[in-house]
Amino acid sequence: MSSDYLYEKRIEIPEDCQATLEDKTVTISGTKGSLTRTFPEPQTQFKIDGKEFVVKTQIKRKRSRALVGTAIAHIRNMIIGVQLGYTYEMKIVYSHFPITVEVHGKEVIIKNFIGERGVRKARVIGDVEIQTTEDDVIISGIDIEHVSQTAANIQLATKIRDKDRRIFLDGIYVLKKRKGKEVKSIV
Repeated sequence: MSSDYLYEKRIEIPEDCQATLEDKTVTISGTKGSLTRTFPEPQTQFKIDGKEFVVKTQIKRKRSRALVGTAIAHIRNMIIGVQLGYTYEMKIVYSHFPITVEVHGKEVIIKNFIGERGVRKARVIGDVEIQTTEDDVIISGIDIEHVSQTAANIQLATKIRDKDRRIFLDGIYVLKKRKGKEVKSIV
C-alpha cells in the first residue's frame, strides 16, 4: 500500500481474461464475451498494475472506502461472468391452473396464471438467454445484473395481490443460482 493513498484494494486478473481501462471505464474480456462498466465516483482512482486491477481512494471517509470495495466486487463479478457465466433456475409452481410461459423477443409472456384470462408480462433485461420447459425457466448470461434483474422481473410479474399468499402459492420462483458449474440452492 502506498503512503499517499489511505485505502486500496486489488484483484488479480486471470490469465484467460483481458482488462482495459480508459478513464473510469473498465472493459473485461474473456472466453464467454466482453463486459464494460463505467464507475462515475470521483473519490476512487483505478489502475492496472501488471496482472492486478487496483482501486484506491485518498479520502478518509467510510463511504469512500465502501466505494472501493463495491468497485472491486463489480469487477470480480465481471471477471466471473466472462469466464464462467451466470445461470438462474426458476420453478413454475401452480396448484390448479397450469401456467404457460413463453418468450417473445424482450418479453416473457405468462398465460393462465391462477386462471386469469389476461396475460402477464415481464421485461427481459440486457443480453440474456431464456429457456423454458413445462416446469422450469432457465435464465443465463454473462452479466449478473441482467440475469438477476430478469429473474426478479419474472418473479414480480407473478406476485399475488389481494389474496392470502400462504394459501395461494402459485408463481414462478428462483430455485438455484449458478456461476459456471457451482450451484447455490435457494430453497
